[in-house]
Amino acid sequence: MELLDQLEQKITLALETIELLTMENEELKQEVAQLKSEKEQAQDQQQVVEQRINRLLKQFNEELNVA
Repeated sequence: MELLDQLEQKITLALETIELLTMENEELKQEVAQLKSEKEQAQDQQQVVEQRINRLLKQFNEELNVA
């Protein structure tokens, strides 16, 4: 009977561990999704900044050519 009780405890512990790991996995999936979204926003902002810089450089070059 003692062996059966030990087995039951181990199974219960394993199930609790699986449940905790599943919850942690879900949290990590959400975090990854958020980080991907932030990365996309940063890339969009970088593209806008690069476009502005290129426009300014073009204007600067045009001014140099006129002068």
